[in-house]
Order: sequence, then structure tokens, then C-alpha cells
Amino acid sequence: MGSLTAGGAAAIGTGAFASVEATRTVNVNVAGDESAYLGLEDTSPYADLSGKQLVLNFDDNGSGGEGINADSVTTFDGVFQMVNNGPNELDITIDKSGLANPDRWHFVPKEVYEEYSGNYPEDSFYPSWDNFEGYDTTNASGGGLGSGNSTLVGVAIDARDRTGLPGGEITFAVTDADGPYGSN
Repeated sequence: MGSLTAGGAAAIGTGAFASVEATRTVNVNVAGDESAYLGLEDTSPYADLSGKQLVLNFDDNGSGGEGINADSVTTFDGVFQMVNNGPNELDITIDKSGLANPDRWHFVPKEVYEEYSGNYPEDSFYPSWDNFEGYDTTNASGGGLGSGNSTLVGVAIDARDRTGLPGGEITFAVTDADGPYGSN
């Protein structure tokens, strides 16, 4: 009886295989920030494409201004634009941990502004920053940026009780809003 059972299992099998070795083609293009899947475009004098990367610069502007006011909250409307050049809806987060004093920097897109205020005034991105006590969010796409869509991003810099505020780096983390794994 035992031999019959073992022989039957060997004849039926488990359907699994032990290994596979296969070769496939992989193609990758590296593009500048303007034409990458997450497009980053300079839309103000405070943003510039340096080489292939977006750089934000709030110091000497070449027109007589040498920086933001001391002991102030300074806001800049539509500093740069994020564009979804990919096929899927994206959630985009701006990680500020690479900045010295990240709690003093706020990156707010048009969609998040509309969520708080109900209306986006084209001529004034932050009519009264203090009314909102700062935005407590880093989700820069406002909950999803659809394929082919874009959003302007404004920057607020809190230099209250400061005579200087060093910069650093920001990181864009992109997650497919409908992705099964939520990977960046």
C-alpha cells in the first residue's frame, strides 16, 4: 500500500520546478529633471535647471536682493512645477530631512492650498500663512498627481528668531498611488 501511494505521488508530481535561468532585455534612459517620469520644471527666478537637475536658490538674486528678511516668514509662489510624465497616478512626497532645520521649510502645492483655503488665487499663493499655522504635510501632490497632470509648488521659509538659515537637499519620493506594494 505504501509503495502504491509513493508511486502515485511521483506520477502526479507537485507541479513545481527547481530552477529557471532566462535572459531578458532591459532598457533604461536617464533624462534631465524636465523630461523625466517625474518632471521638475523651473517656473520662477528662484529655481534653475543646473545641468540636468533642478536647483532652488533663495540667496543673491542678481537684482540687488541678497536673501530673505531676517525674523520673517517669506513665501514664494509657484517656485517650481512637478509634472507626472508617467502612465500612473503618483503620490509625491518631498522629504525635507536633508535640510538644516527642516521644520522651517514648507513646500506646498496648489492642490494642498486649495484643500485648506477652498480657492487658489492665481496672484497670491499664500495670502496669510499664519492663518493656517503652517501646513503640517509633506504630501506634495495633494493626494495623487494624475498622468499628464502638473502642479505648481510654492515655498515658505520661516526665519523667525533667526539671522541665517542654511539650506541643504530635498528628496522627492514617488509612489504609484495604485501600486500593490507602495514602493518608492
